[in-house]
Amino acid sequence: METVFFLYNADMEQLENELSLENEFHRETPRIRHRGLLLVLLALVIAAGVIVAGILLFPNASGGIVINEVMTSNHGAYEHPEYGTVDWVELYNATGRDFDLSGYGFTDSIKDVKRTIRYHFPDGTVIPAGGYLVLYCTGGTGATDDDPFCTGFNLSASGETLLLISENYVELAELSVPALEPDTSYARTDGGEYAVTNVPTPGEANRFE
Repeated sequence: METVFFLYNADMEQLENELSLENEFHRETPRIRHRGLLLVLLALVIAAGVIVAGILLFPNASGGIVINEVMTSNHGAYEHPEYGTVDWVELYNATGRDFDLSGYGFTDSIKDVKRTIRYHFPDGTVIPAGGYLVLYCTGGTGATDDDPFCTGFNLSASGETLLLISENYVELAELSVPALEPDTSYARTDGGEYAVTNVPTPGEANRFE
């Protein structure tokens, strides 16, 4: 009888331990769920903070300004009243608000952006929502009061990379332009891809035939 009683006590002790563990599990489960919810909320708060900080630091850096069309070998497709058949780059504001480019830079050098920005947009340069801005790429003195949108450097018909840089040296747009035949341009399609077109349209919606 003593042996049976001992086994009974042992079984009861084991059962109590199991019940205790089960109760502890049920007590901890809401805590674990609560901690998980707090971690998710914390991650959302951090993400929102990063977005807000980005907006405050770079209010224009929305990615909505694109290098929309480029002509690097203009033989007669477009004639500037002063520079003649000059090469050009068209920017497009794809956002729903005006975009201020004051102090921003444009260049064809990617080795050391801070030192090799070859053109700076003058104060007050604003592209309206859905609007275009054409830069005239020709050597010489560059931007003047009469023509603030002359870059002062030529483009290479054999192909090169163009960069649009914010005043804080943040890259807003980059486009690798291939070699182009005379009087053709490299233009952005409605789907966001780029293709060669023989219907250049500086300052207007791109066309393909």
